[in-house]
Amino acid sequence: MNIATLKKALRSGYPHIKSSHLDEAIAASFGFNSYAAMRPVLHDVSTYARLVVNTNHLLLVLRLEDLGYRDIAPEELRRLIWKIAFPQAWHDGEIEKAIQERRRPPAANA
Repeated sequence: MNIATLKKALRSGYPHIKSSHLDEAIAASFGFNSYAAMRPVLHDVSTYARLVVNTNHLLLVLRLEDLGYRDIAPEELRRLIWKIAFPQAWHDGEIEKAIQERRRPPAANA
């Protein structure tokens, strides 16, 4: 998940939430206790590989509630997250083409 894209969408949907509070809530939604705990993990892993995590919108809501934001509807937040168009430049052209070929079903007359 592209954290910058997630945060930008959340800021757009919930402009009244402070930036640092969104950082904390995003970290919580990934299962971290704080943004400070998440940063070194992301930094260390990003040097060697891509880290793919799922965000849990309910953990995000709970952390925002802890920070004083009690007006966030969980289903509305879930819909916002599902509608985000994340960048998907994960593979260069050759690798992406090879992956697509592997996923293509064999021809019926093969």
